[in-house]
Amino acid sequence: MSTVAKSLTKVVVCPICDYMGGSDTNKVAEAVIKATPRSKLRCPKCGAEVDANSFVTHMRKHGRIGGKTITCDVCGAKLNSEGAFLRHMKEHLIVSVRRNGMDIYYCLVCGQEFITKNSAITHLLKRHSFE
Repeated sequence: MSTVAKSLTKVVVCPICDYMGGSDTNKVAEAVIKATPRSKLRCPKCGAEVDANSFVTHMRKHGRIGGKTITCDVCGAKLNSEGAFLRHMKEHLIVSVRRNGMDIYYCLVCGQEFITKNSAITHLLKRHSFE
């Protein structure tokens, strides 16, 4: 049975396979499913070596504040609050794979799978954000 992957945002950021883009999410899903967790990852946006436990914190650096909005440097989305921006950045790090009629969400930092999108986002906050 085939799987179909889709990103939650226009651009997916995968430090596991060093991919940043929107068109090849199936390639990303295959890489994540086969991945072994690493302690250091390379940011596909800026090339920085980042500890896996603080990858979400690093992604916060890819936002520009302009007036009352925060602009995502990865995809250009404009968000109204820091909370919305953080949630948006986490969604860059999740890919959804449709398997056997059910959506499975994968963390692109460590490859762990989740049944719900909210579980994946909570995981990113607790496991890969060093506040």
